[in-house]
Amino acid sequence: MRSRKENCGKSCVGAYCRQHNYQLKKGMKIPAPCVSCGVGVLCHYRLCISCGGIVLKQRLIRKHKKAKKTFELVLLELRSTHLEK
Repeated sequence: MRSRKENCGKSCVGAYCRQHNYQLKKGMKIPAPCVSCGVGVLCHYRLCISCGGIVLKQRLIRKHKKAKKTFELVLLELRSTHLEK
């Protein structure tokens, strides 16, 4: 389960119990274990808050914003050079 190391406690037939199968059909992400401590997390970088997940998340957000800003500047420059011709 999310934010815990132990199993959900429900009787799972096969891989998942009925409740988890229903949630997966509805589009819920499967919690993956944290790389460091094994706590279930839903993020793609697989780090919980206590293992530095927030720091990595903020770093990725800043990197995305910087790339977006650079792309917008290049696009603006291309538009201005295209209009001059």
